[in-house]
Amino acid sequence: MIIRNQYHCFISGLPNLSFDDQKEWISIAAFKKMLEENLHPDDYNQVELVFLEEDHKSLARYLDSGEVQPGGTGNYTISDYREQKEIFSAILPPRDILPDYMVRIMKESLEDSEGFDKVNAEHKLAEGYFHHIINNGSPFLKAYTEFIFNMNNLLAFIKAGKHGLEQDPFITGGSEHAGHLRNYAGRSLAKDPEFEFFDEIMSYTGSDSFAGEEKKYDRLKWNIIDDMIFFEDFSIDRILGYLQQMLILNRWSSLKKESGENRLRNIVHSAWQKPEARNDSGGLI
Repeated sequence: MIIRNQYHCFISGLPNLSFDDQKEWISIAAFKKMLEENLHPDDYNQVELVFLEEDHKSLARYLDSGEVQPGGTGNYTISDYREQKEIFSAILPPRDILPDYMVRIMKESLEDSEGFDKVNAEHKLAEGYFHHIINNGSPFLKAYTEFIFNMNNLLAFIKAGKHGLEQDPFITGGSEHAGHLRNYAGRSLAKDPEFEFFDEIMSYTGSDSFAGEEKKYDRLKWNIIDDMIFFEDFSIDRILGYLQQMLILNRWSSLKKESGENRLRNIVHSAWQKPEARNDSGGLI
């Protein structure tokens, strides 16, 4: 039996979060720092897994331009990417800095004689991330990540089909639902009876209000998090669920500051546009 660390005082002191209020009590960066200071190192490693998605963006930017966006909440800096690049040519290379899948994709991109393919790199990073979480994540993080990939894959499948795009390239991860969607690429989609939320997600598509539709998806995420951590009173999974809900609130708070629905539409559209039309906020995750 695995003995898990308990964080009674820390969790008891966290303010309650409400999807309807959508109020942030602290920035994501400050909360991440707080977690680093209060969690056991093994548990903080799980927090870092969550923020690897931010590292995907900065790594893609580095491979494309040699620079990264200042600030951010990722785990790695431009110095880390430069050092990892030097490791590739070392006679006796030290231990890699980045996770294995990021190392592999970085090396492939640097060796590609045709130049950096941002869309292809983003797709490979998403694939690598899914398997990295399934192999290394906590029980909550594994289950939640699989749900997110399943939902995003289903939405990408639907939207790509509506715009006459090939659907298979937009499907990421190795879940059974991803396999189900790949089997139906290019033809009418049949229900996946193994994906519990298939009908609910399908019922949200095509809403008159774009922002309203997105809020339904995020509310579903919120409720699923609540269900997943219901019995996790003081464990790292309770904290990871809280962090994921903070990220949902942060998304809507940021959108209010950056032109609301138009900004949201651009972000979501980037997940299924033709590859050459994607912008820096693109991706399937």
